[in-house]
Amino acid sequence: MKTFAELNFPGRLIAVEGLDGSGKSTQIYLLKRWLELQNLKVYFSEWNSSELVKTATSKGKKRELLTPTTFSLIHATDFADRYERHLVPLLRAGYLVLCDRYIFTAFGRDVVRGCPPEWVRGLYNFAHLPDLTFFFKSDLEVSLKRILDGRPQLKYFEAGMDLHLSTDPYESFRIFQGRILEQYLAMSTEFNFMVIDANQIVETQQAVVRELVSRRLHLDSFQRDGQPPAPALPGPRKKTKVEAPAL
Repeated sequence: MKTFAELNFPGRLIAVEGLDGSGKSTQIYLLKRWLELQNLKVYFSEWNSSELVKTATSKGKKRELLTPTTFSLIHATDFADRYERHLVPLLRAGYLVLCDRYIFTAFGRDVVRGCPPEWVRGLYNFAHLPDLTFFFKSDLEVSLKRILDGRPQLKYFEAGMDLHLSTDPYESFRIFQGRILEQYLAMSTEFNFMVIDANQIVETQQAVVRELVSRRLHLDSFQRDGQPPAPALPGPRKKTKVEAPAL
């Protein structure tokens, strides 16, 4: 599998991965705003958001009807729809495409739910690799606390209750997410994830993300035509030195 840069696409794809509650969505939103304020061509896409299957997915979750296989297939359909209609066309048009979760989410979750790894990966063999993949590695207790902030309880599939790991949703979450974490750690070397300590404060993580993006990508090449660059958002004072070649 090749990245979009290796395939000579003018655009670049940045993906974030992590456990539920790792804070990855916050980080990619902050990155998106930072890039937009520099008048760069940016497009954002999130997991399980295709209009084609969103309604069916929602109904299946609410009624607790999804088996591991149907869960996997419906998410693969969702991804394929967004990939063909949004991601690839915009990458060909020279955009920075930001994805809140990519194929690695399926590689982790679906396998933990019992789907054969080769079968899951075969579903996504049409997809090219991101040019940058950030993995936000957080402690399970930290993730759980972030999820429960603002709402009283875990969702059924979120906690892995469909796997009957425990009758206690919180214990089920710890077991389920712990197994997914093992999958992510195995993939981190295989797919060259950039591992970010998600237990750190938001500003510290964002400083690392911005520096890596700035060093790895020629951001000036994604400038919107005819518009001067806007002042960038001020980052945290403390900076982390990161060495990486430009794509």
